[in-house]
Amino acid sequence: TGNIHMFSNVARDAHYYPRRHRNERAWTQEQEEEENRPQNSYSAFIELMPVFIIIIVSVIIQLMATNPPYSLFYKSSIGHVISRETENLQVPYYVDKNFEKNYQGAELQELEKTIEKDYIDYIQTSCWKEKRQKSDLSNLAKLYRDERLKQKAESLKLEHCEKLSSLIGMLKGG
Repeated sequence: TGNIHMFSNVARDAHYYPRRHRNERAWTQEQEEEENRPQNSYSAFIELMPVFIIIIVSVIIQLMATNPPYSLFYKSSIGHVISRETENLQVPYYVDKNFEKNYQGAELQELEKTIEKDYIDYIQTSCWKEKRQKSDLSNLAKLYRDERLKQKAESLKLEHCEKLSSLIGMLKGG
């Protein structure tokens, strides 16, 4: 029933003081951000200039890029639909409708040498893959003692390797 008195060392408005400082800090931070922002659209354009240059250069490169004059495979998407064979090794390849206008004589012979080299590279790579596949199957058959895998490995035909050996025979003979 007695009077209770509470005393505190904190002034009455002390808890408002930090809040005021927070508001002041936020205000100065906003002011600094505004100072760092571009002042007009010209400076924004200058900042985006490298991006525009990259886009323009990539568009120009795309426009300048041309399709190769031949393909080892039928490709209607780029117009290589006319079938031809090289004179020396009878390698099949495909060209577009304007090919004969652009390649004649020595240019055609040089291009056909390139075609034959590309074809031999393709056949060699394919042969290597076939041998690898056969070897892998054979190894799995041994590992698991699986007769079916062994038979499958033995029955795998190395078609590209056969083509490669016939091409080598043609090169040695011709």
